[in-house]
Amino acid sequence: MRAWIAAGLVILPPSGAIAKQPTSELQALDDALPGNLINDPSRLDWAVVGTGVTSKPVKDSASPGGGALQITSPRKGATLYEVGTNAPITADINPGQRVTVSFYARTVKSETPDGKGVFGVRFQQNAAPYPGFGDTTLSIGKEWQLYEVTAVADRKISKSVAVVGFQLSGAKQTVEIGQTIVVEGAASIVAKGIVARIPSPVMLPQLEGKGVLINDPAASDWTFYGQNIIHKIVPAKGMPGDSAMQFAVTAAGTNAYDSGANVPIAGDITEGSTLLVAILARTVSADTPDGRGKLGLRVQQNAAPYAGFGENMISVGPNWQLLQLKTRATMTIGTGKAAIGLHLASAKQVIEIGRVYVLNASVP
Repeated sequence: MRAWIAAGLVILPPSGAIAKQPTSELQALDDALPGNLINDPSRLDWAVVGTGVTSKPVKDSASPGGGALQITSPRKGATLYEVGTNAPITADINPGQRVTVSFYARTVKSETPDGKGVFGVRFQQNAAPYPGFGDTTLSIGKEWQLYEVTAVADRKISKSVAVVGFQLSGAKQTVEIGQTIVVEGAASIVAKGIVARIPSPVMLPQLEGKGVLINDPAASDWTFYGQNIIHKIVPAKGMPGDSAMQFAVTAAGTNAYDSGANVPIAGDITEGSTLLVAILARTVSADTPDGRGKLGLRVQQNAAPYAGFGENMISVGPNWQLLQLKTRATMTIGTGKAAIGLHLASAKQVIEIGRVYVLNASVP
């Protein structure tokens, strides 16, 4: 789920500055912050772990950004870390670096004497034996508040496994975590008085109010497969990002799924939930009777044997259109293990696909 960064001033990078971030919005935020930004604050689709834990994205106009990840710990554990969630860090951590996390949070309810939530926070390696540093325990009140933890690294942690761990089994409780910013090279984000806002690049007006995003439409980490197909990024003026992925199928396959792409879904899917899949697409050319392209669509596991549901074959015209399809999940797929399968081998054709949006339509 993407969210707003707290309202304030955006400082744009100087002309000719070297961009370190994958998007211009994140680069503007990086330049506004002290130190160096080492996470994506617009995402809250984090992995949640623990026996009996439940989680869901929520909307809350009182939260900076209007959204949060709500997590319920079913009991007080023997340790803080039996239930928790991890915010990914996007850069290596090296010994001697100062790392700081600033995040919004509140407690919905907690079985503690004062009714406040119990948060353990640490910077750590998200792989056994889970070494880390900066262990801090915070008491979280009922109202939205900005909290901050800073520490100097005493070890190296690769960006592939580096996270901020939020440990939540200090009480039977329901808590919400909102926007989270991680920087290196600064002792405080709050003390500098710098807040920033980045425009959300992901939600289209046609999709507002239809559910909660469980993927990142702006992400480029699609996987491609199959023979007789060529893919490349092409300009697409007026489309989000002003670009699209063009697929040229040079020969039809035996099955629609013989060639195509998989679009990752970062969130989880629960059996019985309703999903809305929306795709921006158009056909450049197609060797079909009506000249319209054929796009197969499926929600599936992103690993063999690729079990899934919601198969559809869509006819795609020559003009850009937003294709919207609803489907009910017939299976549960864990966090980060689902994808939208785009199947393109039904015809010799050239199809362009813009951003793909996956919403949990069961969440208002």
